[in-house]
Amino acid sequence: MTPTVLLDVLPKRDKWWFQYKSLLNLNLLLLGCIAADITNGYDGSMLNGLQIIPQWQEYFAHPSGSRLGLITNGTRIGQAGALFVVNPLIERLGRKKPIAIGSVIMLVGIAVQTAATNTAMFVIGRVLIGFGNNIQQSTCPILLSELAYPSQRPQITGILNSTGSLGQIMAAWITYGTAGMLTSWSWRLPSLLQALSSIFQLIMVFFMPESPRWLVYNNGREEARQILCKYHAEGDENSELLAFEMAEIDYQLELEKANAKSSWMEWFRTPANRHRLFVIVSLAFLIQWCGNALVSYYLHLVLNSIGVTNTKTQLLINGGYTIEGLILGMSFSLLIDKVGRRKMFLSGMVVMFIAYLLLTIFTGINASHNFSNAGLGGGTIAMIYIFGVGYKLAGPTQEPYFMEISPYNLRAKTSVLKQFGDAGANLFSGFVNPIALDAISWKYYIVWCCMLVSNFIVIYFFYPETKGLSLEEVTQMLDGKTPGKNLDEEEQSEAQKATVETVEDVNPVA
Repeated sequence: MTPTVLLDVLPKRDKWWFQYKSLLNLNLLLLGCIAADITNGYDGSMLNGLQIIPQWQEYFAHPSGSRLGLITNGTRIGQAGALFVVNPLIERLGRKKPIAIGSVIMLVGIAVQTAATNTAMFVIGRVLIGFGNNIQQSTCPILLSELAYPSQRPQITGILNSTGSLGQIMAAWITYGTAGMLTSWSWRLPSLLQALSSIFQLIMVFFMPESPRWLVYNNGREEARQILCKYHAEGDENSELLAFEMAEIDYQLELEKANAKSSWMEWFRTPANRHRLFVIVSLAFLIQWCGNALVSYYLHLVLNSIGVTNTKTQLLINGGYTIEGLILGMSFSLLIDKVGRRKMFLSGMVVMFIAYLLLTIFTGINASHNFSNAGLGGGTIAMIYIFGVGYKLAGPTQEPYFMEISPYNLRAKTSVLKQFGDAGANLFSGFVNPIALDAISWKYYIVWCCMLVSNFIVIYFFYPETKGLSLEEVTQMLDGKTPGKNLDEEEQSEAQKATVETVEDVNPVA
């Protein structure tokens, strides 16, 4: 009987994954993709740290309001600019080369930022960093989702999002260590060390395999088959998993080629694609519009607003928050396939709402007492950490979810839309947050309480569960078909024919 779903062909393993040589090698190589979010996390935490360092404040004449927003948003401006080139780069050059291109651009930007002698030069460096980072951020999730071992794909793409916390830890404690320097190297050194992750990715990209799906789509079927055989089937040419994966890829890509799914208008062609478009765009915004930008880029202002103004205390809180983020992010990433996407999204929004609501109440009461109540101040800081629990509960789920709900030929466009939403949401927050905090202080937190309620409602009513399905099976589900079992008679015949042909390719009759 021909296997119809991925779970039917996954081999039963009796050892840990790292005891399988090919799988271990694959995951080590994928670190070159997983590291993509380190720079993003490093950037936010570094800006938090730099705002706390007196030398940086003096060098750039104590920026505030819209001027501080421009400095912070330099990377977001660069990300927005990269949106015009990301899709053609990914579709024409594959998944590996854009990662290298993005790394080189980022290294140039980091050099400019580190050597900055004025605000304009600092911002230009940040724009280049954002431009290169967007190329990487758009490409790496695609390569991960298309290359990772099927049963590990959700966890690995979830960990990608969690590596931002590793970058945050690096930046938080580096700025804590350099804060005592009495020269401009107190902020130049943290900026220079931002290059580490890009250098690592630039080296790793030369060893990573290309996406099998991109290779098949671009007439490289045999190379794609060899990659899957080596890394997914442990070199077994007769593997059922290998036959099934190749058959699914062949079948799905042929359908998409036949339907000429290459135009941006494809998003509006069917109800399923319109649903996908709504989910992708809304998720890109709502995962950034939940109050996280305040903690990621403006923790200095938030702590000032609750009466915590000591430099060392602020740096320690920033450092502790980043450690929490890494531990929780990695832990929750491993639960994605066990708990499910919807439950993690919804639970995260509930925890963040409770934290923001209590943070608002505690800060409001303490403000009326001129921040003299140490207990309320401690409670407010605790709510910042609890908010981090909720954000890391929902955050790791977004990367696998973006890739899962998109068919192959819209996957590159999905990354562009995701980055568009991310850049748009953060551009708004980057300019509005410092102005709003200056104008109404803690009362601004009420806005994010309302946003979290709105986010919960959108997720509850419009986001389907994709737990336990392959990329192709999710495509079938969203198109209104039971994965692997509810195709019409002609399609079922073609799918079975493709599977039989693939099996015969790997196991010819003597």
